[in-house]
Amino acid sequence: MAKHLTDKDISNVVEVLDDWPTDSKLSWDRLVEAVEHEYKFKTTRQTLQKQNRIKTAFQEVKSLVSGKVPSNKPKLPPSLKVAAERLEKQQREIERLKRENQQLLEQFQVWLYNAYRHGVTIDQMNESLPTKDNQ
Repeated sequence: MAKHLTDKDISNVVEVLDDWPTDSKLSWDRLVEAVEHEYKFKTTRQTLQKQNRIKTAFQEVKSLVSGKVPSNKPKLPPSLKVAAERLEKQQREIERLKRENQQLLEQFQVWLYNAYRHGVTIDQMNESLPTKDNQ
């Protein structure tokens, strides 16, 4: 039985997708195998698909791998190919993180509006979390 994914597990799976080679086919089964190989935990396609961050990252990499998104890769000598691949991977990760950050900012605005509507003040929302002793 597949375990429930923690935030760290989700980040690890997204990292596997960020590192996915653009010349290799991507499927949910291959992703499950890669996660098991890289992070030594067994999961299922269904478990991975339930997580929005994973699902979005998967779709982006899938479209890149399948050629639906044009790659701006010029012909490079072998000595520069590794550096170019690393830069491309970092650029994909930056773009994904920007989109995730925008989604979080939008979610925060919804929460802020709903808190205002229900009479929750900023001071109440800014109260520190209880310590273990104060629970």
